[in-house]
Formats: sequence, C-alpha cells, structure tokens
Amino acid sequence: MHLLGALSRRLALAAVLGALAVSPALAGEVVVKVGHNKIDPAKLSIEAGDEVVFHNLDAMPGGHTVVADDGSFQSPGLAQDEKWTHVFEKPGTYGIHLKEHPAAKGSIEVK
Repeated sequence: MHLLGALSRRLALAAVLGALAVSPALAGEVVVKVGHNKIDPAKLSIEAGDEVVFHNLDAMPGGHTVVADDGSFQSPGLAQDEKWTHVFEKPGTYGIHLKEHPAAKGSIEVK
C-alpha cells in the first residue's frame, strides 16, 4: 500500500507541473529609469497587462514624479533609488513626462 501512495503522489505532482507548463505566461515587467531630465528608455512597447517599474536614480528635493500626459496616472514623488510600479491594462499610446522636468518626455505603446 505504501508504494501505491507514493506513486499516487508522484502522478498528482506530474499533473500539477504539466498544467503549469501549459498555463499562459505571466505578464511582463519592464524597468524605466528616471532622473534629472531623463526617462530611459524614452520609447517603450509592451503588452497589455505588463508592469512598468519606474526607478528614480537621482536625488531631488521632493523626488521625481512620473505623470501621464492624459492624466490617467501619476506616481508619488520618488526619492533616489525608490521605485513605483504601474500596470498598463488598456492598449494605446501613453505619453509620459516628469513633473519636475517637463522637457523629459517619453511614450509607452501598449499592444
């Protein structure tokens, strides 16, 4: 009986692992570096459901704030080395800029 239980557990584990192998891929994550007058990369193409992690590299009183041109999202002021994540659910092109450096612009295309 003990052998039968071990075999049963192995078959159950194989079934679970097989199901995971054919599951849809998880959403992706992309890092965008921000700082004094910079957004890198400035142009980005991602899939709907992907996460964009905005990572501030530079010290700035009050931090750096990532803002969508259309007002659909805004990060808090990010201190140096602080990160903020936004999930892009809807397809479209989103213009972004830094509140503290309006000339620092970028765009994110969501497919």
